[in-house]
Amino acid sequence: MLNFPKGQSYGAALTVPGVHLRPARSADLPFLRHLYRLGRERELDGLNWPEAMKRDFCRSQFEAQHVDYTRRHPSAWFLVLEQQRAPAGRLTIDPTGDTLHLIDIALLPAAQGRGIGTRLLLALQDRARAAGKPLSLQVQRGNDRAAALYRRLGFSIGTSGATHDNFIWMAPEIDFTPPRLKLDL
Repeated sequence: MLNFPKGQSYGAALTVPGVHLRPARSADLPFLRHLYRLGRERELDGLNWPEAMKRDFCRSQFEAQHVDYTRRHPSAWFLVLEQQRAPAGRLTIDPTGDTLHLIDIALLPAAQGRGIGTRLLLALQDRARAAGKPLSLQVQRGNDRAAALYRRLGFSIGTSGATHDNFIWMAPEIDFTPPRLKLDL
């Protein structure tokens, strides 16, 4: 069974209007697997695989991703976003490094295009500013919609890898010399 890191120092550290954030728990895994699958639908639609194979593939990929996230970011906050008491997305951040690192953000299709992602990012920018840290994240190449949102909110590309671009945002008052960023894949 997959677990979430113990001792998350979450609390009310991140406030987003219209969204309730809470620590993820084991009971959320079916929702989180479903959300992961939705994010891979376009890719899966192009494959001539039986449904059972697609389901098993997504399950194993979700589990591998989760294990990787918990291994590389043992102090990460794994959060579930709720609207009207129903899960609407997930947010995973690591506040412990040189930057406030947004590891993952995903919203149900019904929650997309309604400003929720923008409000989440603005709240993360506020938290990064208060901590005196830049906010960093990665965007998969070809995810033009996400890249456009990040640019609109003041992010710029720091480094690029074969499949992802590293974006960084800094409040004007932060004096930061970035470490040599490596691509987390």
